[in-house]
Amino acid sequence: MITPSRLRWGLLFITVGVMLLLNNAEALSWDYWWELLAWWPLLLIAIGIEKIFQKTKLNFVSYLSPLILIIAMIYLAVDIGGNGASKSYFTSYRWNTPADSTVKSMVALIDHGKANLYIDGDRSDLASARFERFSRKPDIKFSKNNGQGKLEIKRGFGKGRGFFVIDGKRGGRDWNFYFSEETPLKLECRGDNSDLNLNLETIPIEELKIDDPEGDIYLKIGELKDRVALEIRGEDAELRLRMPRTAGLRIYGDEYSGYMKTLGLNKTDGYYQSEGFDLLKVQVSLKLDKELKHLSINDY
Repeated sequence: MITPSRLRWGLLFITVGVMLLLNNAEALSWDYWWELLAWWPLLLIAIGIEKIFQKTKLNFVSYLSPLILIIAMIYLAVDIGGNGASKSYFTSYRWNTPADSTVKSMVALIDHGKANLYIDGDRSDLASARFERFSRKPDIKFSKNNGQGKLEIKRGFGKGRGFFVIDGKRGGRDWNFYFSEETPLKLECRGDNSDLNLNLETIPIEELKIDDPEGDIYLKIGELKDRVALEIRGEDAELRLRMPRTAGLRIYGDEYSGYMKTLGLNKTDGYYQSEGFDLLKVQVSLKLDKELKHLSINDY
């Protein structure tokens, strides 16, 4: 009689054998086995499902539990493929696209999930990145069209900081990005309970959108563009903004009226702004989520 336990181990042996054959045929990187270690909790889940339903009227469910393991193993094999070094959870990975005079502006979307994000300027490449060990490596797409570069960084299923974290302390840099100090940039970052350290002082940023619930956001803006549009969202997020002393600031919304007054901003038709805002060379417009946990704005 085929029991759920026999089925589980039988399918595992068959799948492991197939993966080893793919390794030998160089169709699957040997990094696959290191990556598989990050998914070990699925074995406990499968065994737990089997034990719960094995002697009940829903006994057939216990025979389906091995499929959890097999699907996970196949998914990883397809995801890693023959170039495992760039996908492995246990290695660092570098990516870059060189400077290109035909690219006059950049648009970038970074979907980083729980991975902590660091951004700074780059004097050599149009864009570059370094992804640290013990962080999920994203899918990267870069394209050019009519003088505009478009960069999409998207995490797939199970990608971000990972299923287990070696160093759980906040403040680490999981994903590091560097953008050209010559090319105007429009940037959008999407995260969840992550640290963002965005040093944009040397980057000609035109537009920045951040959505990071419970995130800790440090943002420094320079004066390379006359108009800078910022939008910060994220329930219970903390924002620390630094901007040039000579720049004007306009903040939309009445949720932080008390703090706006301490900054010396004047209220005008639903927003607060610096004295003589329209006459200043650098004008920063800021839209804030009404449910931020902390807000501080300082100049330098």
